[in-house]
Amino acid sequence: KQWYQRRVAITAGTADTEYSLTLQRELRDSCEKERLLLLTMGEQGSALFVFRGPVDVVDRLGKGLAQQLGGKGGGRDGKFQGKFTDLSLIQDAVLFLKDNLDS
Repeated sequence: KQWYQRRVAITAGTADTEYSLTLQRELRDSCEKERLLLLTMGEQGSALFVFRGPVDVVDRLGKGLAQQLGGKGGGRDGKFQGKFTDLSLIQDAVLFLKDNLDS
């Protein structure tokens, strides 16, 4: 089983769409092959998340990640995105990804 040595989890205080798109564009090629990106943005009560990585990993873990964040979302082609409200759940979501990648 492949272990993802390069993992990136970024939390931005505001939901800045331009920042999000620029970051995703810069990391797109490496996310398709070897890197995982979890980007969370926003404030308590109104936040967004984007999860990018190899298609098989994102397909397998995307819905569970959304559940860990207490949110909803959808995706395809190595990108899963959605909304959530409780910022205190971000660390649990990161642990969920780590636990499911370790197994």
